Amino acid sequence: MGLFGLGGPEIAIIGVAAAFLLGPSKLAEFSKDLGKVAGELKDVPKEFQKGIREGEAESKAIKAKEAGKPEPVEDVEAME
Repeated sequence: MGLFGLGGPEIAIIGVAAAFLLGPSKLAEFSKDLGKVAGELKDVPKEFQKGIREGEAESKAIKAKEAGKPEPVEDVEAME
């Protein structure tokens, strides 16, 4: 199985149909835009993990403050 439950042949047929519908100039522009989006999506998991780590650090600080302990010092940027 490939993308969205489609196999290689199905994806190839969709690509050929897109080439006929869009034409060469629009297909090149579409492919370029698709590449940009794919590049931006690569950063999503990193940003998500960073947000989780920041949330955990904040949660630990709140719990420590409630317990009367000094806040733990964590450098979230160094964890990457």
